[in-house]
Amino acid sequence: MQLLHKGGILKELVSCIGFQLKLTKNIMENEHNIYLKKFGISSEQGLLLKLVYEMPGCTQTQISEVLHKDKTTITRMIDCLVKKDALVRKNSEEDRRVYKIYVTKKTANNIEELAPIFEKREKELREIVDEKDYETTLRVLNQIKEYYRGLNK
Repeated sequence: MQLLHKGGILKELVSCIGFQLKLTKNIMENEHNIYLKKFGISSEQGLLLKLVYEMPGCTQTQISEVLHKDKTTITRMIDCLVKKDALVRKNSEEDRRVYKIYVTKKTANNIEELAPIFEKREKELREIVDEKDYETTLRVLNQIKEYYRGLNK
């Protein structure tokens, strides 16, 4: 294996899509954590809260499917956010074994306060990546996701 002189990074990692995706995710996550720190949540929790805000009354199973995380992880995240008074669980009227998940009023206000910041970031991304490349990137990322989702089925 050849090493690049700068920083000792393996050449193979620099050209590896998986590595670049992970690195980009980490950088974006760190940036989002800066905004979310004052609300006492992580970017991962923020994503879950935004999802519930957009889909009020969704179930833990639905959240698990959308975020592609196992139910145990989602349950733990919801438990933590319920303790922080960010989410509430309500029994489903159709099935008492199922809980519907809602954001609290405080959380809804926080999401509305944060929305312009994330919209600004999205706008900035669209300014640095031309429309064709942006659409291609989304298409390729979806192809990669679908490939990996199908591996263990």
